[in-house]
Amino acid sequence: MWKIPLLEIRFISSKVSAQTSAVDTDVVAVYQDSTKKAATPGGQYAALVGRLRNNGFFTAAHGLAQYLRFGGKNTASDCMFVGLGQANDVSIEKIRAVGGHAWTKLKSNKSKSAAFDIDSLFSARGVPSHLAQIDLAVAFIEGLLFGAYEYQTHKTKQDDSHDSGPAKLILMTKNSGLRLQLEKEVPLIKAAAEALNITRDWSNEPSNYGTPEFFSAKAKKLASEYGLKCTILNERDAARQKMGLFLAVGQGAEREGRVVVLEYMPKGKIRSKKKTVALVGKGITFDSGGISIKPSLRMEEMKHDMTGAATVLGAILLAARLRVPNRVVAVMAFTENMPDGKAIQPGNVVKARSGKTVEIINTDAEGRLILADVLDYAHDFKPDAIIDVATLTGAVSVALGKYCCAVLGNDDSLIDAIRRVGNENGERIWQLPLYDDYFDDLKSDTADMKNSANDAHGGTIRGAIFLKQFIRKGMPWAHLDIAATSSNLGHIPYYPKRGASGAYVRTLAKLIADF
Repeated sequence: MWKIPLLEIRFISSKVSAQTSAVDTDVVAVYQDSTKKAATPGGQYAALVGRLRNNGFFTAAHGLAQYLRFGGKNTASDCMFVGLGQANDVSIEKIRAVGGHAWTKLKSNKSKSAAFDIDSLFSARGVPSHLAQIDLAVAFIEGLLFGAYEYQTHKTKQDDSHDSGPAKLILMTKNSGLRLQLEKEVPLIKAAAEALNITRDWSNEPSNYGTPEFFSAKAKKLASEYGLKCTILNERDAARQKMGLFLAVGQGAEREGRVVVLEYMPKGKIRSKKKTVALVGKGITFDSGGISIKPSLRMEEMKHDMTGAATVLGAILLAARLRVPNRVVAVMAFTENMPDGKAIQPGNVVKARSGKTVEIINTDAEGRLILADVLDYAHDFKPDAIIDVATLTGAVSVALGKYCCAVLGNDDSLIDAIRRVGNENGERIWQLPLYDDYFDDLKSDTADMKNSANDAHGGTIRGAIFLKQFIRKGMPWAHLDIAATSSNLGHIPYYPKRGASGAYVRTLAKLIADF
């Protein structure tokens, strides 16, 4: 896993200048004034910012970073000014993005260590009063740490030098109260970064390494580290559970599938007051499309088709680190979808664990098949709600693009809670309708239902309405289709430019904490 930079918090007396000669770069956030020029901050760099303002060299536009090299007795050898834009336009998400920009600039300038003037985030008049200083500081630090990830597992020469960004970050503040708050918040931010990085690592793992057996072994090891109960079902166990759809998807693969169950139980709480949230994740470790084989263009990205399971894993790990007050059950279904002579064929009819039968129209609509069985299985844990996460449909990118994922379900209060928490974390979620009329498109002449229709209309909704058939009456359920947001979110500064994003890990963990 990518090593998270060391974070240190220092309190600086208002009568003493920051002594940051121990680092190579000082970082100061700078706002714009009403004329969209850099507003001079307080502190030792005020005169320098003033000169940059006067000559137009630095405007402090949002995300713009200016790196300067110089030396001084009580200063770092370099300084970086990061633009915040105008104070009245600032938001938590914009501050988080600035943190991501800052990390990228530090890395490109080969900084080994950096000191951040946290107080400069609040240095201008006009910052909206509803934005607390601690929230702005947390968002900036999140942007730094979430943006620091790289995937280097299979490089023969791994870059652990300063070229990968600073190894040490110092947070400077003259506010003793803020320092105390940061000392509580920083471990939580680091826990979130750790969970995101594990999710990213799992999703980025090439499918010749990232097999169902590989992920089940990793899950068992992580369960021991995080204090979770771990249960692993092999294909023989799945057959005893009558998971016909799960087994059918993997029958064309040489590698055997696994269903992994992790359970977190809070300590020191009255059992009757605990709620249970079941998280269910799609884990197709490679999706060729099966007999309905995919085009070759970008097929290598189908290693990411298990990101739903990776997201569920990250969420339960973060929930455990945060010691949330509710019980969590994470069910992850891992298998491959391959097209050999044993593979399921279009026109086949397969019986689900629930007893319902499914006619296979398209073997590339396989994610909903494995989810159907493990969704039914998740009911056995008697949860108060079920949330499944899956890279389910390409259609969601047509509907919503790369800036949010889709949520569908049968309980508006659960969906509203997911959307609210997602928005608070900068992980936007949009609800699509789930009218029962859509199931008419999936009615079959030979089975209870089809797994796909014969046209591309409403693909995301059809995938969700199929899953709904396996949710028992009275069970609150929501489905997150993350196919468009699971990877390649480089347009958001604190996500990797390529590969897995780790999006929605924080949302799910916070939702569980608040449930």
